[in-house]
Amino acid sequence: MSKAGSERGFSSKVLAWIDRVQIADISPFMRLAGTLAIFGAAWLARALVDPALPPGFPYVTFFPAVILTSFLFGLRAGLLSAVLCGLVAWYFFIAPVQSFRLAGAEVALGLYVFVVGTDLALIHGMRVANRQLREQRQTSLDLAAAKEQQAQELSEALEALRESEVKTHLATQTAGIGIWQWHVPSGAVHWDDTMFALYGVPPTEGGTLRVEHYVARLHPDDVPTPDQLAEIQQARESGPVQREFRIRRGDDGRLRHLRAVEVARAGAGGQAEWVVGTNLDITEEKDRESHIRLLLGEVNHRAKNLLAVVLSVARRTSGADHETFMTNFAARIQSLAAGQDLLVRNAWRGVGLQALAAAQLAHFKDLIGTRILLEGEDIALAAPAVQTLGMALHELVTNASKHGALSLDGGEVRLSWAREGDGDAARFVMTWAESGGPPVTPPTASGFGSVVTGAMVQNSLDAEVESRFAPEGFVWHLSCALGSIIEQDDPAPVLR
Repeated sequence: MSKAGSERGFSSKVLAWIDRVQIADISPFMRLAGTLAIFGAAWLARALVDPALPPGFPYVTFFPAVILTSFLFGLRAGLLSAVLCGLVAWYFFIAPVQSFRLAGAEVALGLYVFVVGTDLALIHGMRVANRQLREQRQTSLDLAAAKEQQAQELSEALEALRESEVKTHLATQTAGIGIWQWHVPSGAVHWDDTMFALYGVPPTEGGTLRVEHYVARLHPDDVPTPDQLAEIQQARESGPVQREFRIRRGDDGRLRHLRAVEVARAGAGGQAEWVVGTNLDITEEKDRESHIRLLLGEVNHRAKNLLAVVLSVARRTSGADHETFMTNFAARIQSLAAGQDLLVRNAWRGVGLQALAAAQLAHFKDLIGTRILLEGEDIALAAPAVQTLGMALHELVTNASKHGALSLDGGEVRLSWAREGDGDAARFVMTWAESGGPPVTPPTASGFGSVVTGAMVQNSLDAEVESRFAPEGFVWHLSCALGSIIEQDDPAPVLR
């Protein structure tokens, strides 16, 4: 089997597995029963692990239950599971327990709605994309089947009329389908004009050529073996045989995907005398399938990355009590969401640094231009830099509002950035400088904010980071290669 055939077989198996796993086409009663069973299992599991869990994890078994239900049974079942799981978690595992009191539970419930809504939207999007892929594939197969049926009927007519001018007339009426004949005893092959156009080679006199000329245009991985060529020559009682392969056009060298339908006709001695077939260019169909698979993979990749970041933030967020933890955690999730919104609005490319700074400082927008000064020309940021710088700016402004310059009237923050140098040596520098606040003393312990503005920025951007706790005001300085933060593809516009 060729390499391309193996890849197509693996992709088909993956898509078939997804179709089998997503069982939303079963009866409504079975979907309801399955949803309730998963919900009940999640409830039981949460109750069993409750003694071993610290406060602050009411949804640890309910999130997977909602995701699994939505993936297996569809959006409606996922919504039902989300409501049931949310109510049980609220009543039994969020203080005060065995109560639907809202006081003190707003952030926890808001977090639940945000995470569950995001999961349901992502899974529903994957299901819709998968359904569209199946519909497009079926449409392509139906169209190809119609064309191949037409080609088959033409081939049968051409066998009786191949010595007449009617053959040429009928072949030209078949849009985009090339017809060929192979006389096995002599090895001579006859192509119609469409075949020469498909392969990008000039027509020969009388349209004849040798089998070797055809094989020379095939992709090396799709060249048939001698056994396969011998198989094509045999008369098949089962009827036409279909196969797919790739060619390199003779004029421009472009790679094209073709689908062939072939049938052998036996002579008086029972041996194959003629092999008649059609070729159809299916490159666009293959490109569409590849694009949809790419989109599905991209959605899956970005969803996993986002969930990994959320999990990391949750593990590193601290608080004196549950309410403080949830407040800090919710603020950091909102910071992530702000950067995510900018990336989505601009198709994950070319987010402007000014737009990112404005989004992360949105709670202090009335101070921008007076007590918060932004200085620097706009720069188109790559997606990883948007998330890294966004989280760092959030931690800096949060610290300034609690302990720094923004905690007192008259305090000031100056955020400035610039390019330095040219070419491969160009660097990006950014400075956050506070003044007019309370006297600054170095912290006695480092928290998640220090990790974000220090190690995370250093590792993500390969940057040099310095934090100075001068008495007159805190200063944070970043320096990294310009290529570590900018969007490399020039066509992307800067989102403002």
